Amino acid sequence: MVEQGGSGQGSPWKKKKRGLFFWRTIIIPFSTLQFWLSFLLVLLVLSGAFTIFYFQFLSPKAQADRMINKAEDQFGQAIVMGIKELAFQEFRSVQDSLFKARKAFDSRKYDESVVFAEETLNTLEGAMDRLRSDEYFRKERAASISFLKGAVEVKKAGSMDWEPAKKSMKLNKGDRIRTRSGARSIVQFDDGSQLTIKSNSLVYIDDLSEDIRTRIKNSAIKLLESDVEASILRPTARGSRFMIETPGSVAQIRKARLNIKVSKKNETEYRLMSGDVVVKAGGKNIRIQESDIVRLGKDGGVLSRGKLLAVPVIRTPKNLEWIVSGKRGVPVSFTWKKVNKASGYHLVLGMDRYFTNTVYDNRKIKNNSVRVTDLKPGLYYWKVSSLDRRSKESVFSPFNVFRILHDQRPPLFEMEDPIVLAGSSGSRVYISGAAEPGTTLLLNGRRIALSSDGAFRTFLNVRSGEEKIRIRASDSAGNVLVRSKELQ
Repeated sequence: MVEQGGSGQGSPWKKKKRGLFFWRTIIIPFSTLQFWLSFLLVLLVLSGAFTIFYFQFLSPKAQADRMINKAEDQFGQAIVMGIKELAFQEFRSVQDSLFKARKAFDSRKYDESVVFAEETLNTLEGAMDRLRSDEYFRKERAASISFLKGAVEVKKAGSMDWEPAKKSMKLNKGDRIRTRSGARSIVQFDDGSQLTIKSNSLVYIDDLSEDIRTRIKNSAIKLLESDVEASILRPTARGSRFMIETPGSVAQIRKARLNIKVSKKNETEYRLMSGDVVVKAGGKNIRIQESDIVRLGKDGGVLSRGKLLAVPVIRTPKNLEWIVSGKRGVPVSFTWKKVNKASGYHLVLGMDRYFTNTVYDNRKIKNNSVRVTDLKPGLYYWKVSSLDRRSKESVFSPFNVFRILHDQRPPLFEMEDPIVLAGSSGSRVYISGAAEPGTTLLLNGRRIALSSDGAFRTFLNVRSGEEKIRIRASDSAGNVLVRSKELQ
């Protein structure tokens, strides 16, 4: 350090003359110099740290970068929760605002970038709240009408008017279905379950929903005065439930086939053909097992409990059997297994699976078989129920289907040229060929066995003087082919 002026004995300042100027040398103690150097170094370090902190955390660029990163992290979490599939509109909005924030950041418009990032975060916050709520994951399902017969009407949710039902019509929560006298309708659910609504019934769809996270499906039906048959399949997702509510009771069903009838007095009768059903009535849980008949009052009290007659096991015609005949009118014998304590049986034969086009209906059959004559060619469905002494009827058996074919064509037949081997007392002939499977084949009056595909190979002895082989082939429909083959 250098300073002009000042003088005196013993002063630490030493004068030096150089030209017209006097220079004085200042002697500074080492400890003092060390202090100031340390102070300057600390000041420099603090200044550098503050500068780094500012640019990392306090500058507009740092704030914008931090907000964008936060928005991107939350956007990633929202994608994992399904925002793209479940809230596509919010997904597109977030995607757009996040792109604008990043674009403004790259253009060094940091304040604008922060605004877009905050907009992204606000949109994400609302979307995440909805994604976390159970109601947001509840998806409305639909059933459909798969069959109609007679006067069937539907009142859609929110409507005051009844309209004629149509096949394949969609049914949703809040819809009502009404069948008039002699009418019938089948409602098909998306899980494969069916509800057959018989005549003079009123059904209300109370719930048709699905949790899209767990695939749990909830179905709830309310019956007023009704007669319905429900075929409920086992749910694919654990926790799914199918509920049918009547005045005074609620049936919770997992897998069952049952008939439920609600009378004008609001009494409910449950008939369980298969499965296991728990009914909540009168503050109690009532378990209904297979073949049970349970009648409940409108207050839920048990009026009576009994057993259904067993359902007949049908035998012939077998399911998917083909009956081939050369006649236009064919007699068919129907047989089934006897049912203990049954005094009679009820056979229904129709041309469709819903038995709307019935060709035979007899409930006065005493034995476990009956012969129906003059059935025309076509596709037939048949089912049987059993009756007790009071003519109380069991449920019908599952139907079988068979087909009657009218066939007047002779069976197919081909034969190679016979190979004649001469002998002393006659000839031995090797014959081969093929006939229509199931054909009865006679060669010179001798029955020839056919393989499963109709092929045959055999030796036939021919007497001296015989010059031909007589061929007769007949099929199951009674059609006959008669031919002869010359021996060479």
